[in-house]
Amino acid sequence: MNNAYDVIVIGAGNGGLTAASVTAKQGLRTLLIERHNLPGGCATSFRRGRFEFEPSLHELAGFGTKEQPQEVGKTFQTVGADVTMRQTPDAFRVLIGGGDYRLPTGREEFIAKMEEYVPGCRKSVESFFALADEIAQAIGYLSSGSIDINEMKDRFPHFMNIANEPLQKVYDALEMPKKAQDIMSTYWSYMAMPPSFFDFTMYAFMLERYVDYGASVPKDRSHELSCSLADSIRKNGGDVWFGTEVTKIIVENGQAKGVVVGGKEYYSEHIICNVNPHIVFSRMIDTAEIPVQELKRANARTLGVSAFTVYLGLNKTAEELGIEDYSTFINGTSDIEQGFLHMDSIDQNDYQITNCLNIANPGCSPEGTCIVWLTQLVRGDAWADISPQEYKKKKNETAARLITQYENATGIHIADAIEEISVSAPPTFARYLGTPNGSIYGYQGLPWDNLLSRTITFEQERYIKGLRFCGGFTTRMDGYSSAYATGATAGRMTVKDIKEGK
Repeated sequence: MNNAYDVIVIGAGNGGLTAASVTAKQGLRTLLIERHNLPGGCATSFRRGRFEFEPSLHELAGFGTKEQPQEVGKTFQTVGADVTMRQTPDAFRVLIGGGDYRLPTGREEFIAKMEEYVPGCRKSVESFFALADEIAQAIGYLSSGSIDINEMKDRFPHFMNIANEPLQKVYDALEMPKKAQDIMSTYWSYMAMPPSFFDFTMYAFMLERYVDYGASVPKDRSHELSCSLADSIRKNGGDVWFGTEVTKIIVENGQAKGVVVGGKEYYSEHIICNVNPHIVFSRMIDTAEIPVQELKRANARTLGVSAFTVYLGLNKTAEELGIEDYSTFINGTSDIEQGFLHMDSIDQNDYQITNCLNIANPGCSPEGTCIVWLTQLVRGDAWADISPQEYKKKKNETAARLITQYENATGIHIADAIEEISVSAPPTFARYLGTPNGSIYGYQGLPWDNLLSRTITFEQERYIKGLRFCGGFTTRMDGYSSAYATGATAGRMTVKDIKEGK
């Protein structure tokens, strides 16, 4: 039948694109359906005047180089998705609690700089990365899809002891000085979780990839990544439909059977969903066919944060302005826990991430200009009480405050160089992504709902046969690298199911 497929993937976000690329590469008749007219979800770009802005990608960890690809880079190479990446020059600059710290990539260089900033911290930082090495190996094992707990205990003893522990507890066990903890925790904002409950496993895995291998950005914005994956699907015989919405997932007696698009049914017993489970279970599957376990799990979870981002096209170069760093993290206090709590507020939130794309990708804007964007993570419901009449005013006020905060913290003046400005608030992300409260970070990782528990139960808790999820709402939480990884895993497991006749 022309309307029957081996695999149907719903949603062309990073996870869905990767899953469809994997199944198409394996020769399965694959259909990817996306309601927008462009692929990628947040991984896209937009123009204002003569500038092309990057909506959400700060930098991509786990890609590597063509000569030495890492996890994500290997996936792109395997499916034949060709992209041009630019390496970010350093790990980060952080301005926190009155201190100014610049950290390089490369483990030895990073550790040496930490010792320079915090004399006596070397041993604890080295121990941190030694644990991170074991964690990376354990996560590779977990991602294989075949897990033996006894084997894990033998091969990864430290991982098994600390897998469910918060970052703060491990810091304390390593006797890491507080100042070193604050610097080491800089990337906490990428997952919007403070050390008190940020899963050490996830954080160590993330920090190791940034430090050891560096990060990169696509030459032509993250839209290049999305388009390359969409092209690979087509090159390998798959179909990609844009501007098309799946209104229903057909489930019969606990088995996925297909989808409904424009009133017509398309059949497949293997469906991969890159859509928020809250939306899937509330709108897309008949209530009688939804296992109560699925509803309980979705309702028990906490939505991750959204973002407020100011995109600036400046009519001066980074050099003229005095900008030297690609990523600058700014926090008015060294109390990260307080910074996390302030994400519930629009006006008290004084944490921001500022990026200058030209530092990593010099040709990204017209000659004599540069692109800067300022991001503040905020819970979407903090904007819930803003009336339509006050919305534009509040956006402008918040944008002006972030620009002023950056200028005061760095001594770099950018306001008088603004040629183009665009602002996205949580309602913007909610409208574009279709996620509750404009969530960009999937489900919040919590002590009972972390990377290890999600990964171990990934297959056990599939209560609808033939239906898998990928993307930020699954095992690795959110982040571009995590979404690509979960998409690849969902694709590989679906290929395995089909080959084994499951």
